[in-house]
Amino acid sequence: MKVFSHWIIINLLGLGIILGALFCIFPPEMLIFRRWAGYAGQIMIGYVGLGLLFLFIRQDRLTFVCFFSAALLALFIKTSSNPGLRLEARTSSPTIEVAQLDLAGLADPYRQLSILLDRPADLLVLQSLDLFAVEQLKDSLLADYPFQFGTDHMDQALWVFSRWPMATQFLSEDPEQPEVAGVMFIPGWRDTLEFIATHMYPAFTRADIQSQQAHLLMNQGLILERRHPILMIGQFHEVSWAPDIRVFRQASQLKDSRRGFLPGLKDILDKPTDHIFYSEELSCVSFQNRVDSTGRFLGISGTYQWK
Repeated sequence: MKVFSHWIIINLLGLGIILGALFCIFPPEMLIFRRWAGYAGQIMIGYVGLGLLFLFIRQDRLTFVCFFSAALLALFIKTSSNPGLRLEARTSSPTIEVAQLDLAGLADPYRQLSILLDRPADLLVLQSLDLFAVEQLKDSLLADYPFQFGTDHMDQALWVFSRWPMATQFLSEDPEQPEVAGVMFIPGWRDTLEFIATHMYPAFTRADIQSQQAHLLMNQGLILERRHPILMIGQFHEVSWAPDIRVFRQASQLKDSRRGFLPGLKDILDKPTDHIFYSEELSCVSFQNRVDSTGRFLGISGTYQWK
């Protein structure tokens, strides 16, 4: 193709491809770059497709640049999650199953839950509830989850439902970023589990970014003061390879339940912004996405056991 016959065009394209990958790995503190970096998985796949195109038209240099950039992004995403994660076999140690679900926009949340939760989780975190849905769910789930507490902020209510006794440690008063923290007592075992359930506000402005960073810093302080194994569950509106999330996990010494991320054809524009992080006293036995009967993504769940 004539457009690729000039060395300046080839070099500029190659430079643009490399910069696109580097901006995913080291995004500047600007919203446009943060959002670009959030789609690193899709950009990686796009680079592979672009590399195949350049291979077909015999542009060897651009082919190498595309494949190299895609490999760099794949390695970055993997190492930013939990590359050493091995789903271990269950032992005689106690286990706990956690589900984090976003029920925003559902006409009948309880009906969706009854289909979804054929195997009820021990700890159920429900996000983005309106006040009418909260009252319905509290009554409907009482038999399976006798221990309940949460925050009743309009349109952003966050509630925790537990099969085991639990006590409240912290309730957020921020209507934009509801959060609850507590401790759970498992009958028959001496083990105690702490947990934090959170919903961070998505970043649309520089002030939102600062609010997210302050929220993570507050949680970092809560986690460092813990006395027992801990789970942090919620919607962070940031991918696991985002700089703020990586700094938070490193400072809090928490592990990611995901080994990595690769978008599928059906959910090509989706990105993993809901997470379950766990402390080193626990191991992840299973982790999966939760969908309803129509295939709509609702959240995530994981099973954890004491080491």
